[in-house]
Amino acid sequence: MKIPFRPLGEVRDIVQSTGLDISYAYEDLLFSDHSVFILRFDSEVEKKLHLYFNSDCNTMESKVLGGRLMTAGKIGGFEIVYSGLFSVDQLEEKEEIQIKFLN
Repeated sequence: MKIPFRPLGEVRDIVQSTGLDISYAYEDLLFSDHSVFILRFDSEVEKKLHLYFNSDCNTMESKVLGGRLMTAGKIGGFEIVYSGLFSVDQLEEKEEIQIKFLN
C-alpha cells in the first residue's frame, strides 16, 4: 500500500496566516481550531485542497476567511477550492463524533 505524500507543514503555514492553526489531522483531513473549517487533500492533485466550513459558521465570516485561505494558498502554490459545508455531531454515550459533509 502506497501512502501519499501530504505537505502538512506547508498547509499549516497557510492556515496559520489566518490566525488559526490545525488542531487535528486524520488521513486526508485537516481540522482547524474550533472546527471552523476542514481542509481535505485532493486524491489526485498533490497541491489541491478542498475547503469545507462548519455549518454553524457565520456566512460572511466564512467568506472572508475562505478568501484569505485561498489567497495564502495561491501564494504557497496550492489551489484551495470551496467544496461545501459540514456538521459535527457527538455520538450518544460514546467519545466519538460524526462528521457529515453537506454539499
